[in-house]
Amino acid sequence: MGKKSGENLRKSSAHNRGLVLQLTATGEAVTRIELARQTGLTKMTISNIVSEFLEKGLLEECEEKLTQNCGRNPICLKVSGFAPKIVGLLIFRSRLETVLCDLRLQILRRARWDFSELDRESLINRSCDLIDQVSAGEERILGIGVASIGPVNMKEGMILNPPRFFGISHVPVVEELRKRYPWPVCLDHDSNSAAQAEKLFGVGKKVQDFLFLEVTDGIGSGIVSNGEVIHNSRGYAPEIGHISIHGDGELCSCGNRGCLELYADANVVSGRLCRELGIRADFEKLCRMWERKEVDTALRKMMEDLSVALVSAVNLLQPELIVLGYEAVYLPERYVGYLEELVNQRKFIRDGQRTVVKKAYFGADAQLVGAAANILARVFSGKILV
Repeated sequence: MGKKSGENLRKSSAHNRGLVLQLTATGEAVTRIELARQTGLTKMTISNIVSEFLEKGLLEECEEKLTQNCGRNPICLKVSGFAPKIVGLLIFRSRLETVLCDLRLQILRRARWDFSELDRESLINRSCDLIDQVSAGEERILGIGVASIGPVNMKEGMILNPPRFFGISHVPVVEELRKRYPWPVCLDHDSNSAAQAEKLFGVGKKVQDFLFLEVTDGIGSGIVSNGEVIHNSRGYAPEIGHISIHGDGELCSCGNRGCLELYADANVVSGRLCRELGIRADFEKLCRMWERKEVDTALRKMMEDLSVALVSAVNLLQPELIVLGYEAVYLPERYVGYLEELVNQRKFIRDGQRTVVKKAYFGADAQLVGAAANILARVFSGKILV
């Protein structure tokens, strides 16, 4: 991770400061010597940036520890408890949820509102109520990150026309929040947001190319390529749930036939199983019942359906890693391993490098924490100044 070239002095300074903060917050470099080594910046530049951050209360020095050789270890740095915080807002089909995070994406507060019906006005008003709850008493907020079900237009800050969302469409959520709060606001798809969190602090931290797969009431995806979350030129996110796995299959709400999420989303699988077993249970509970033959058969079929779309994605993108999020984190490891085996058996390039499948580090909170990560990524890149 080196300093970008070809930037003017002002941008270079902002970039350098963001980079130093990122390396410290993520624990990749916690001394001045390590920071200089990893960034390629001079010791003087590092010293100046660190001194500024100490003065502003962004960082603090850790207690020195004596070495066995009667010398002293370099003084370590860590994020200060007085550093600014970040608000994250998750917009989902059945709930709104907010979180207050520190610069290490640790959750400090959270609030949630579940609903069975919703309109545009309630969406904005309730979102603001939750933001107010988690930000109360905080004087230093860096921004509000929003993670939403898709499709979304990231560039315009707009939620477009999500299926099964009470007919709500074309909501300029970023514009509405900017009217009410003095902080930067940014929006992204919830899967992209989760991928951002996993890239900064999770299982994708040391991986340059990976695919985030969310499995819940619908199936979504986020792509990290060459260390960056991918957005197209119009600000749209990938939609793996609408890859057709049965060309003459059921008609999907998107207008396509045989879409993946018609067969392998968590609600579809659990609903089918509950009818077969004559019980009421959510996907998490059913996963704990995997030893029952009917559940085992259904979960294995779910992995087989997921693998059809994932093999196509792997052949197109060549990721090193597939990260499972939302309700997929409840899958017993035997099914995660089965999915990994299917993908590696069927992918085109077999060069001895396995495409690994892992559960999200942030578990079922990956999208929620990812909302805050949308702001944090801009802080670390120098686009939001601290």
